[in-house]
Amino acid sequence: MGKDEAEAYKKAGNKLFAEHRYEDAIKEYSTAIIKDPEERIYYTNRALCYSKLEQYDNVISDTRKAIDLDPTTVKAYYLLGQALIEKKQHTEALSKLNTGYELAIQQRVKYVNDILQALLTARKRKWDDQEAARLERESSLLQYVKGLVEADRQRQLQIAGDDEEKIDEINYLTDEQETKIQKVFEQSKENLMRREIPDAYLDKISFNIMHDPVFTPDGFTYERQSLIDHFARNGNVDPITGRPCAEKDLIPNRSLKEAIEDFLKENGWAADY
Repeated sequence: MGKDEAEAYKKAGNKLFAEHRYEDAIKEYSTAIIKDPEERIYYTNRALCYSKLEQYDNVISDTRKAIDLDPTTVKAYYLLGQALIEKKQHTEALSKLNTGYELAIQQRVKYVNDILQALLTARKRKWDDQEAARLERESSLLQYVKGLVEADRQRQLQIAGDDEEKIDEINYLTDEQETKIQKVFEQSKENLMRREIPDAYLDKISFNIMHDPVFTPDGFTYERQSLIDHFARNGNVDPITGRPCAEKDLIPNRSLKEAIEDFLKENGWAADY
């Protein structure tokens, strides 16, 4: 009886969700959980409502519970990863989204590309935070070094006394030193701004940087999901050669995957390419 009642509340919640009445839907899903606390879909449905309301702590709580009940639920990993991104917990977000991606491939869910996009977002956000911290450290270091130079200027000026020629020389040399220091920091920033992605890292279909590169029998590398989508649209052929190729023929390009991951660790901006 409890399960039947729970399903009725879930259906009512689904109807309210479709009407964008998320808070009311949450009440229905919550009642369903009370009636049947072991059904993970009630937690993921409620988590989706919380996500729409940007209540990310609640999303995290519900999706973790759903995963405890069913460690293969793709929706829970996807929603959890998105919530963790918003909470700036990017490392765990990447881990959960990667798990969700692997399960999505196995289960052939329809929103694999959404998970891939969330993975790229997590990488980009993580890099953005690290870059902001780096720039703050660099700015502090520049001010510190300039402070040392200025302190040395004042020390030399005190020694120079009223010797105007010596004073001019000290100021000239110190200004030159500060200019060189400024240029060093600017050059460092300019080097970091040189943003190029090796062509080998880009999918030949979507032109996005790859997450799960695979070989076809003809030796070409593509993003796995891009190929799966291509097969669905155009049949089981290699996009470049037109020769027969099916999903079962794809071979993971692990060395390229590792190279791309290493590249993204240092160049997170590329995730938004």
